[in-house]
Amino acid sequence: MTLDDIKREFIRFMEEVRSGEPYAKNFMGGLVSIIVEPKPISQERIMELTGNSQGTVSLTLQKLQLLMPIRTTRKIGDRKHYYIYNGSPERFILDLWQKRIEAQILDMKQLEAMIEKMKDKADRNAAFERFFNYLKNLNLYHKLVHELRSKGISKFEQSIDSGSLESLSLKDSGALEKGRLAEFLGHLRITSMKDIESPPKDKSLNEYTRTKNDYYSGIKTNLNPLYSQMVANQMMVIHEVFVEGTVTQEQIEKSTLLPRSTISEILSQSVKIGIVRVSKKGSSRIKLYQPAISFSDLMLSNYDQVARHISQVMPRLTEFIELTKKMRPKSVETKWFLKILIGFEKAYSFTRDFSNSMKVEMVIRMKEEYDRGFVFI
Repeated sequence: MTLDDIKREFIRFMEEVRSGEPYAKNFMGGLVSIIVEPKPISQERIMELTGNSQGTVSLTLQKLQLLMPIRTTRKIGDRKHYYIYNGSPERFILDLWQKRIEAQILDMKQLEAMIEKMKDKADRNAAFERFFNYLKNLNLYHKLVHELRSKGISKFEQSIDSGSLESLSLKDSGALEKGRLAEFLGHLRITSMKDIESPPKDKSLNEYTRTKNDYYSGIKTNLNPLYSQMVANQMMVIHEVFVEGTVTQEQIEKSTLLPRSTISEILSQSVKIGIVRVSKKGSSRIKLYQPAISFSDLMLSNYDQVARHISQVMPRLTEFIELTKKMRPKSVETKWFLKILIGFEKAYSFTRDFSNSMKVEMVIRMKEEYDRGFVFI
């Protein structure tokens, strides 16, 4: 196996393993192909490493230059453009975190505008109130995550600058009262899994549906280009199930305005991973979709997804490192690639520690908000 073979396999793996991650298609493969090269890389070389067509690579490069610090350069006497990422794999992970924070700011702005709009409705019924409270809970979650991510990014940056990636702890774990936190989470599960009152049946149903149409269309409009469109679709469908408590596919169509086939695919996947459960009422053939977990567990499951993703990446990183170490002779290019792989290993290890720490800190912060009087659904 040649060095190029290992590179191509690594790039393909990094693109494929992101399935469950929110990034747009070809984003990760294109970016990693730039990072693994020791010098500026041409579009033709990216095509070689990724196996993608010229058109696909061109679109990928446009998106990468829009979102990441990719620099374009040229060589004397050469009309080609060359692309370079000035940073280590650790910096690459940090850049992705920062982009996700930017996306979260957009989400928070949309939520705050929607909450303000609904707050002034004098005739809010039980269904409106439920949706209103759901958005307030979602907004609090985004605020807490934004705060913790910002703190984590600052510590990560300090670690990169110092050249030492140590385990990250956001708060002294010795002060953690595990029993009380478990009791608190248990209370949230019971609260959010209570039976939910059905939506209105009168003329206010149309206004209620239009309100949800407005919110869900905003999710698609404000989607950060870092993410694939499927991310917005998943958010819309899962939000609708959790807002309503019990909902049919037809009701989801009316609220989200998504195609039936898209909704079916998302519901099937959500049932498979245990977020949503499906049942039928009596002898009816109509399927009813309900949350299989609580709202708090849905939010905290994001950290578990990160842990699962890293558990897939780390063993393969070790394999690629060992394969590269066996290369004979070791050229400058081989040594560079080995350095990049080891950098990725450190970065993912740090991310794993950060994610585990942040999940604990999130529960602590949620309990602090609860003790101050915030009402969780």
